[in-house]
Amino acid sequence: MEVNCPSCSSKFNLPDHLAKPGAKLRCAVCKHVFQLPGKKQDRPAPKAEALPAMPGRKQGRLMLWLAMGALCALIAGGATWYWMREEAHEATPQEIDKKVEMLTMRNVRQYNVPNEKAGKVFVIEGRVVNEFPEPKELIELEGALYDKDKKPLSVKRQLAGTQLSLFQLQVLSEKEMESFLNNKVELLANNTNIPPGGEVPFMILFYGPPDNVAEFGVKIVDAKDMPQ
Repeated sequence: MEVNCPSCSSKFNLPDHLAKPGAKLRCAVCKHVFQLPGKKQDRPAPKAEALPAMPGRKQGRLMLWLAMGALCALIAGGATWYWMREEAHEATPQEIDKKVEMLTMRNVRQYNVPNEKAGKVFVIEGRVVNEFPEPKELIELEGALYDKDKKPLSVKRQLAGTQLSLFQLQVLSEKEMESFLNNKVELLANNTNIPPGGEVPFMILFYGPPDNVAEFGVKIVDAKDMPQ
């Protein structure tokens, strides 16, 4: 039986066994509750929400929104899955060495940049090369500043995958620079599925470094296998 909603005029098909005079229905489009014409039954009829035969434009728009929502959920779920994966136990130094033994660095350099908001910024940058025979991801490095006696003055860990331009280093605030370097979307785009022979950039920033910095160091401290 074809039924019209008296509120929004949507049409939908109601199964014959529910098409009883006086039966209460709820429109699936506008949620308006109405009764079929005719005398009410002695016993109250069960509420039934029929699936509307929606006009083609409305149905297409609904399907588009559903598809977009599913895609967003898939992307968000994938990003969360990547980001939240953790090792089952804390790795030993030997295990860490094994995980990074075939990752090498090239074009490593250090320089200072005067920043109008954060003062002097000590920059360490370069690229990590994957020389393993399989893809790697979430490569992490550790940078350190030392005095003349090789005593560490500051140590900082940073995931590879992002770098700032010289202009950004000069004008952005410390918070803005850290937000950029740790942007999850950029990191997941650039620091996952790094193929054999592939490279990923890195940048480690120290804000307002001590005046007695004599040298710096940087090393690769972690990397993960791609999931099978």
